[in-house]
Amino acid sequence: MGIQDEIEKKLREGYTPQQLNEMGYKRSTIYKIYNTIKSYTVPISPPEWFIENITPSHLRRLPGQKISISFFFKNNSKKEMYLYRIGIHPEWMENPNEWFAQEVKDLIRPNQKRFFTFLLQIPQNTPLGEYEILFGIEAQYLPVRSYTDQELQTQWSEPKIFHVKHPLIGKKIFISHSTVDTQIVRELEKRLDNYGYQAIIAEDIPKPGAILEEKFKAKIRESTIVLAILTEDSIRSKWVLLETEYAKQIGKPLIPLKEESLIIESSIEWFVFSKSWDPDRIFQKVMEAIKNTQPSNSPLAPILGIGILALLAALVFGGSE
Repeated sequence: MGIQDEIEKKLREGYTPQQLNEMGYKRSTIYKIYNTIKSYTVPISPPEWFIENITPSHLRRLPGQKISISFFFKNNSKKEMYLYRIGIHPEWMENPNEWFAQEVKDLIRPNQKRFFTFLLQIPQNTPLGEYEILFGIEAQYLPVRSYTDQELQTQWSEPKIFHVKHPLIGKKIFISHSTVDTQIVRELEKRLDNYGYQAIIAEDIPKPGAILEEKFKAKIRESTIVLAILTEDSIRSKWVLLETEYAKQIGKPLIPLKEESLIIESSIEWFVFSKSWDPDRIFQKVMEAIKNTQPSNSPLAPILGIGILALLAALVFGGSE
């Protein structure tokens, strides 16, 4: 089951986007699927106003950098709107009642658009990751027919996702693993993405009718590094053996990340980790391994590959995942 299928299944089971994010799934993927499901499962009245053409939409910025966010506001109702203020609330602002706002004090007619630009700075201490940004207005719909209509209404948009991450560096890491270790892989994927690496997880690229072996071989060929998560479960997976073998055959740099409880008789230098470690510690171990990876034309690369394959072949004793 691919990542999108997993998320859709859990959303239909009643999980909220926030719960899925806490389980390790990326917000950008969660909300993409959440909005799709909502659009065809829930009868929704057209919004009375909305934000469109947000710039930047998918760009990545680092803590401490200034960003300019531009967008169009549209009054989508059949009523005239007195727009008093419009603003932005980034998730990294600790106080939920604070926002970056501009006074407008102007009449917005039905179907009329207005262009706005906000300049703000990401705090230097903001952790890397994906953040929700809400667009809000204080407005009053006209004509005023009652006392309550005279009050300014504060309204918020659906969350938009903003990326506080390192720029993409063009390196792709194929992660060979057992499906039992999916939670570890999801947490690694998020952190690798934060630092500009693209994680390739074979089951996340659904290709109906494709032969599985050809599918993972194609993904390994386009990767920069193959990371093998070797655990008590993964050494029983025929796919981990096939994937590491193919990576060696085509000369891809191969990183063996071995669970510390796994006993392997070898003098090969493994990168050891424990499932009990928190995700940040496991990620630091992976980054250490990436920095120390020998290039594929190094004399050590074939030796390392052959050693891993021989050990895995000896340890695999049936079953696959």
